[in-house]
Amino acid sequence: MVAQRVSLPYRPPYDWDAVMGFLAARATPGVEAVTTAGYRRTIEIDGRSGTLAVSRSSRESALDVAVTLPLVGAQPAMVERVRRLFDLDADPAVITRCLGSDPLLGGILEQHPGIRCPGAWNGFEMSVRAILGQQVSVAAATTIAGRLASRFGTPVDDDGGLDRLFPSPAQLAGASIEEVGVIRTRAECIRRLARAVGDGSIAFSVSVEPGRLIADLLALPGIGPWTAQYIAMRVLGDADAFLTGDLVLRQMAGGCTARELEQRSEAWRPWRSYAVMVLWQGAKERPPTPRSGK
Repeated sequence: MVAQRVSLPYRPPYDWDAVMGFLAARATPGVEAVTTAGYRRTIEIDGRSGTLAVSRSSRESALDVAVTLPLVGAQPAMVERVRRLFDLDADPAVITRCLGSDPLLGGILEQHPGIRCPGAWNGFEMSVRAILGQQVSVAAATTIAGRLASRFGTPVDDDGGLDRLFPSPAQLAGASIEEVGVIRTRAECIRRLARAVGDGSIAFSVSVEPGRLIADLLALPGIGPWTAQYIAMRVLGDADAFLTGDLVLRQMAGGCTARELEQRSEAWRPWRSYAVMVLWQGAKERPPTPRSGK
């Protein structure tokens, strides 16, 4: 194996802890891992499997990346994917100028300067993970994603607990996904997505306009606006995607309706995806509501 190492700069500040917390909660067992050292995952490029590791750099305002593959190559493409995954091209100052004056967002932003909107290493993988997460907790979806990878993913040499590639569209297009505890309608949605990606009718390239991808996703039975917007946010880096019906966002905004939240979010354009991340972070840290009674 040949290790390729590169240091990737970003505009400070960068809320590393928030990014790691977000990725850790959603890391697919066997495929991804987040530890105190950083983020690691299995990858496949041009039929060659290896690992990716990202950590904080000893340099100021940079992340260190180590990619281990059998052969050296494709570094520019790998660098671009890592930059999207860790949202290294965001300009925190511009985002804060837009969002920081809102009383709902400003206090959280002060506690988390440089909050980012993590992307995805692989668009299909992230989309499957989003579908698995429909109407279940983040923890439950992560567990099911691990089962899916273990059952259908390609085994690789164990590297500290990473022993699977996430299943490809070809591996899931006809798979009995129900075997790992996925309900039938959701399993069929994943199979339809896999076939659509396989025949090219859905593409996760960053050159695709978010509106086009969202429309293509909504055409698949089983994918609604929340899932389509979330995929656009994470896969394409759509900075203005917004999850209008998200229950946590509505609760953070005072228990408003989806329509009221949509109206309020107009003031957050064109950075509504970052508003989502700010509010999710705030909800994660909000003290639990005391229960009445015993």
